Amino acid sequence: MKNFLLKLSIVLFTGLSLNINAAEPLAEIKNFRVLSNQFANAGMPTAEEFELIQQQGYQHIINLIPGDFSHEQQQVTSLGMSFQQIAVDWHQPTLENFQEFVKIMQQYQQDKVLVHCQLNYRASAFSYLYQVTQLGISAKLANSQMETVWQPEGTWLEFIEMVEQHYKIQQ
Repeated sequence: MKNFLLKLSIVLFTGLSLNINAAEPLAEIKNFRVLSNQFANAGMPTAEEFELIQQQGYQHIINLIPGDFSHEQQQVTSLGMSFQQIAVDWHQPTLENFQEFVKIMQQYQQDKVLVHCQLNYRASAFSYLYQVTQLGISAKLANSQMETVWQPEGTWLEFIEMVEQHYKIQQ
């Protein structure tokens, strides 16, 4: 009986360790944050990290960086995930950028989505806005999540306030 319990303990412990280790690599992605079971944001993942993202069950990648990301698109789609890009100008984010983001997110409501940019500044701001304008998350909670990455100022603070006003969100 002791031998059986020892073997069972080893199997259970090994299984638990594998689950923990499987999630650890995502923490290595620049400013990776899990916001819910279906929603995370991050800075720019590497090619190897996209494979880990897919292995963790993410189905959709949204890139908020302007430019040619055809290589990323090819890699992401070859892994069986969808790829969307919204070219959000760092110096001039727009309400239209955010509304496009909302339309994409509404298509993926039950799926796991990773939204990213270079350092998770754009992505965390868009995530904050999506949570408060579309999901009914309190501004206080969503802001506390965003502030683990950065504290928007200048253009980005003005952008956030403009979108909040558009959607009539009270601080």
